Amino acid sequence: MRRLIPFAIAICGLLSLAAFAQTPAPPRPTSAAPTTAAPAGGAVAEAKIAVIFTGAFRDGIQELKAKLDGLNTEFDPKNKEMQTLKDQLDNLNNQIRTQGGTVQPTVRNQWAEQAADKEKELKRKAEDYDALAKKRFEEVSGPIYDKIGKFLEKYAQDRGITMVIEGSAAQQGGLLVFASSATNITDDFIKEYNKANPAGVAAKKP
Repeated sequence: MRRLIPFAIAICGLLSLAAFAQTPAPPRPTSAAPTTAAPAGGAVAEAKIAVIFTGAFRDGIQELKAKLDGLNTEFDPKNKEMQTLKDQLDNLNNQIRTQGGTVQPTVRNQWAEQAADKEKELKRKAEDYDALAKKRFEEVSGPIYDKIGKFLEKYAQDRGITMVIEGSAAQQGGLLVFASSATNITDDFIKEYNKANPAGVAAKKP
């Protein structure tokens, strides 16, 4: 299940754990519509196919939202540190650009060396924090995604759904050309999951 729900950490001098990949979904009724399939031999079997947009889980599934919001808070000090480093580098580059021609070459070279060192530090810390953020994301969200996968399997079985397609991935891959809005189970699934797994009884943070 986790493989279907990508996570992206965007670093442009800063970490952003909120960059959890999401694709806006169209309005979603909460029932799955039957689709008829004709297997070999001429017999007609009824299949029930549903579409789900997992990007909505980040804010819709309260248990997951609480964990990821906590993770963002955990990384706030590192984000602030990265912002400070980026501001210092920007100031140095601006100083070189605007004042470099008015000072001695030795001074300008010193500024340039400081800027190069600051850029290396920023890049190194960005890589370190990116690796740590991915590790912590897996530790925090992995158990919940396992629960989501098991719950989705039972949800589908209880409703006679024989196949669930991840809508965003199918759209991006050109595999989903058309689907009736009645096949979209995202809102109903989230509602049922939250009912069965209140955020207040989520698993303890690793």
